[in-house]
Amino acid sequence: MKTRIISGLTLICIMAAVLALGYLVNPLFITVLLAILASIATYELVHNVAKVNSKAINIIAMIYTAVAVINFALDGFQIGEFLITTYHVTVLYVIFAVFLTLKKHGQLDLGGILSICVMPFIMAYAFGSLEKIANFGAEYALEIGGISAATGIYYLLMMLNFSAGCDTGAYFVGVTMGKHKLCPEISPKKTVEGAIGGILTSVVLSLVFSFAFSMTEKLIPTLIFTVPLCIVGMCGDLFASTIKRSVGLKDYGNLIPGHGGILDRFDSILMISPIYLILISLGVL
Repeated sequence: MKTRIISGLTLICIMAAVLALGYLVNPLFITVLLAILASIATYELVHNVAKVNSKAINIIAMIYTAVAVINFALDGFQIGEFLITTYHVTVLYVIFAVFLTLKKHGQLDLGGILSICVMPFIMAYAFGSLEKIANFGAEYALEIGGISAATGIYYLLMMLNFSAGCDTGAYFVGVTMGKHKLCPEISPKKTVEGAIGGILTSVVLSLVFSFAFSMTEKLIPTLIFTVPLCIVGMCGDLFASTIKRSVGLKDYGNLIPGHGGILDRFDSILMISPIYLILISLGVL
């Protein structure tokens, strides 16, 4: 437990420092960090889960994911008169993936092939969406009616509320009051009471953040969407656990002592971030 707490605090300090640099110096600090995390998450899926041991495949998958996240964040790379979009980068990656798969065909099963061709794209889009939310105040201040950095921090905190806030509430309520197992075969410690407690915790935090950041004009839709977004986060957590269980893994990696890998900490966030970004972009939240 001590190792878990120390690692958690260290991770929070690193993220806070990078966010401060992103808002005060340049948003690229946040973009680069999330690109690195996305590439590590891709490695965890391709190498640790799918057991693809080819260095070339792992490296190219990681490079594609990092480049795609940065490309997504910058809305494309401008090279002369040409705009290289995430779509173009993805097409190039798929071509490389096909050739590498053919070369290593004797070493890959269906799971390995699918992880190479699909998972990097999913990680790129999920972490790219997270980057957009994290940099919302810094990147969109001139585009959407003078949005301030404080508003960007609000959206980031709200997303963490739907994931980490809900998860924390679920843990403590589950430990003290949990009796009915939620999905015992996937995650034996999760309970129905914990899930309800986690959602209620997020509802309370949604109220607190809305008033603290003066975002009460969208309070009702925020409270309404808190419930389904928390459920999406729980499903993401359980889905990630299902993948691990299917290959006999306890954790996706060991980068964060006491916590596991990047995907062990970001599983629910990655499910929530694309949906939350859509709701923000549409002006719903």
